This record gives sequence, C-alpha cells and structure tokens, in this order.
Amino acid sequence: MFQKAEVIVEHFRRHALPELSGNAKAMVVTSSREHAIRTHQAISKYILDNEYTDVRSLVAFSGEINVDGQPYTEPGINGFSETELPRQFDGDAYNVLVVAEKNQTGFDQPKLVAMYIDRRLSGLQAVQTLARLNRIYPSKERTFILDFRNTVDEIQEAFKPYYNVTQLEDVSDPNQIYNLDARLKAFGILDAAEIDRFVTRFVETRKRTDDRPILEGIVRQAVTRFTETLNDTEQEEFRQTLASFLRFYSFIAQVISLGDTDLEKMHIYGSWLKRMLPSRQAPQGEDVTDDMLDMAAYRLEKQGDPQDASLTAEDNQALSPIDRFGANPYTEEESKTLTEIIESFNARHGTEFSEDDYIRFEAVNNDILDDDVWAEMLRNNDPRDVRPRFDAEFMRRTIQAFQRDNAMRNAFMQDKEARDMLMGLMFQRAVRGAGRAA
Repeated sequence: MFQKAEVIVEHFRRHALPELSGNAKAMVVTSSREHAIRTHQAISKYILDNEYTDVRSLVAFSGEINVDGQPYTEPGINGFSETELPRQFDGDAYNVLVVAEKNQTGFDQPKLVAMYIDRRLSGLQAVQTLARLNRIYPSKERTFILDFRNTVDEIQEAFKPYYNVTQLEDVSDPNQIYNLDARLKAFGILDAAEIDRFVTRFVETRKRTDDRPILEGIVRQAVTRFTETLNDTEQEEFRQTLASFLRFYSFIAQVISLGDTDLEKMHIYGSWLKRMLPSRQAPQGEDVTDDMLDMAAYRLEKQGDPQDASLTAEDNQALSPIDRFGANPYTEEESKTLTEIIESFNARHGTEFSEDDYIRFEAVNNDILDDDVWAEMLRNNDPRDVRPRFDAEFMRRTIQAFQRDNAMRNAFMQDKEARDMLMGLMFQRAVRGAGRAA
C-alpha cells in the first residue's frame, strides 16, 4: 500500500500538479471503503513523512465502517460534513481525493487532471469513471491516468460501444410489455376485480397509513393462490416474469406514453405483490461488505512503457436492446455445458441425474441475483474479482437448499470437478443475469 502511495504522490507532484498553474486535482479510485481508508492513510503518511506541503488528501465513502476495530466515517476523517466535500476539494487546501464508488462516476470537478485506478473496471462503469477527466477547464490541455489493475485492451473493449457513434443492434419493442402482461395473466394468479379494487383504494388513500392492512389483504388473495396452485418451478417463473414486467414498464414509461390505464394499474398492484410474495428458502448468511474485493497483498511492478488506448473510427460495438424477459434462458453453449456436466457425473458415479435435477441449482442462482447487494456487485465489478466470493456464497446456499435431498447434496459436495464446472456455469449465468437486470 505504501509503495502505491509513493507512486501516486510522486507522480502527481512531478507531472500533474504543475498543470492549471498549480491548481490541478487528482482522484484515486479504490475497490472498497476499507481500501479507500487504507489508501488515504498511506498517502497522508507518505506526505507527512516527506514533509510535503503542496499535497493534501481527502477521502469519500458512504456510511460507517470498522477497520482494524476502529469505526470510520467520511466526516470523521476529513473533519467536515459530506455536503462540504465538493466545496473543500474545489478550493486550494486539498488536491487529491480518494474514492470508493461514491463520487467515482457522478463527481463533477473540472480541475481533475490525474486519475489513479486501483480497482477492476469494465463496461459502462469504466467509461463513466474515466470520463471524470473530460471536464473542460481554462488551460487544461492534457490529463494523466495511471492504472494499477486494468490492461489497455480491457479499457479499449469497455469504450468500444460508446465510441464514435453509439448504435443499438435493434430497438426495444414497447409491445413486449403486453406480452409480459399476458404471460402474467396466464398463470391464473391475478384477478382483474382485485386489481381494480386495490388501485382504487390505493389512489384514494395513499397519503394515509391506516389503510395499509386493507391493501395488503387484497393482495394477499393472490399470494394465497400463488402458494397453493403453483409448483416451485412455476412460482419461480412467475416471480421472474413479474419482476421483468415491473422493470420494463418503468423503463418504457419514461420513453413513451403508453396511454393504457390497465398497464398502469398492473404496475401499481404488481409492485405490492412482488414485495409480498414468499421468498425462496435460502438463508441470509454472512453480510457481504463492500470491502470484500480488497487485496491482502500485492507486488508493485511496472508493466512496460506508457501505452496509447485511443480508438479508431472503426472501433465501435453495438448495444443490445431489451428483448428478453422472465426466466433467464440458457444459451446454446450453456445448455451444452450443462449436458456435459451431467453426463460426466453420471458416467463416473453410475447415477441417473437428469437436466431437470440439475436445473434446480438455477433457483440458488436466482436467490443470489434477487439480493440487491449481490446483483450490484456482479454488475459493477470485474468477474475475476467477484468469482471467489460467488463460489463460496453459491456453495453455502446450495447446501442449505438441498438439506433434505441427500443424493443431490452429496453429488454436489463429493465431486469437486463436477462442482467446479457447475459453479463456473452458474457464475457465467449470474453475471449475464445481473447485466440484464440493470
């Protein structure tokens, strides 16, 4: 950590600080709140040890976190409130800001000249993060990026869909919302009269809290039908279809006016129904903290000379439309992999497991995706960083889910090769599923 602090401070003082007549600013992008705190401490110590007076560091992160048994907050470290940070950083007193998620992609400081990246970046997150340097400022003619974690090829790949001309492979079809609505009604769970009664009551009394039990009572009738008439597979499909309807309606309603009151009613009612549906039987387990991706040890090593990550006019890549909903379908390659896993296991152990048996692991994957923390983590972090923790979480939830199925649990636990192949497949689907849910 102190090696990186030395590199950051010395590079900033020698190359970036002289820009803008000595008013240049720098941002250090870290992978977690704990990582941000330790980086800020290392930078501050290096500055103090070398008696520098031209560099001072701030840190930005949300909430409170314990590091080495000591509670830390942003205001506690910086000495002023969070709302004061933009003004303080814009002044003359501070010129280095260490961030963890917060201010990484939405911070507007035109004096930013240097950025030091110490976390994995990919996709839109990479574009939004590095774009912090693009703000115009008088006499700002060049910027600096020193990246400890990503390759030039990875950054170029992240920028391709947004470079030159941003194109869609196809358009998102608004009529898909009607397909989702029809699929929901086909389950036999929804009742039009109940929806009308709920929405009428909701609109008339939404500013009051005493009618909440009445509203819940109306929705609970559908919940009862859900639990009594649908099997586990059908329940899972209903959950996913409902979530897709709510998500797509929220998106499409911002773009065009559908002018369909029945869809609006379904959106209002469905939002309550989704919250009241019984959750799958999976334990909460240990909390997933945002310092999970911090590196315990590393070796600082220069990886060649500075490289040009510029794209050419031909370097572009189309964005995919929203065109798939509900259950996350298996691609041809995923189906092939699943078949190979099953055939290999059955051949080694003389069992007769089928695809239907193994597809039950999908419910475990969906549990993880339904956890907002996990979905956000899968969406916003490099898969190579998330994979180890995902495997541990998937195994923990699988053991719990199959606690009454000794054959399936033993098959999963005893054959490491099959287990690793299966978790690799499920991780691939989880990453894809998290991206679709964005």
